[in-house]
Amino acid sequence: MAVDRELRAQRLQAVRQRLLDGANGLLEQGAWPEVTIEQIAASAGVSRTVFYQHFADRQELLLTLFGGIAADLTHVADDWMVMGGADPSAEHGRSLRQLVGVFQRHGRLLQAVRDAAVSDPEVAAAWERLSTGIVEETTVAIERDVAQGHTRVDDPAEMSRALTAMMENHLLRSFGRAPFPDPDAVAATLTTVWVRTLYDGR
Repeated sequence: MAVDRELRAQRLQAVRQRLLDGANGLLEQGAWPEVTIEQIAASAGVSRTVFYQHFADRQELLLTLFGGIAADLTHVADDWMVMGGADPSAEHGRSLRQLVGVFQRHGRLLQAVRDAAVSDPEVAAAWERLSTGIVEETTVAIERDVAQGHTRVDDPAEMSRALTAMMENHLLRSFGRAPFPDPDAVAATLTTVWVRTLYDGR
């Protein structure tokens, strides 16, 4: 019956979500290489066999978690990247505070993806797609600000790569593993670097 199939699908989805939530919780306690399938299954209250009914391996689960927040990371800087208002410094500050919030909530997961990317080509490709997309969007935003007279940058693409790499590394160092710094201080520091680099010298 259709009702039975729907209930079964709901139960399967609930188990899958428990596995994802359990893995996320374990990442708050230790680094990804230390997290085992047995631990993930136990945290969800299921067996190892049930784990494999939902995910082929740990990396597939990790990529699923990563996919869940990739959109947040792509659009978190829209205040600056998309809006393009009269005060890019203020817009950039708001975007950076939002970005720090994402890393504060998900930094351990992002660190796990970065760590796994070293040895797993599929994870590396997913991380590279996200990083490349952010660099490209940042380049477009810098080019817009150059055209509008807000900044003077000779090579927007290279500036984007440099500032984005600095920001990524700083945020992972800050929120990838405990102890964590004051998020307001991190946001203020990043804002100072970006604003002074792009706008103070125009």
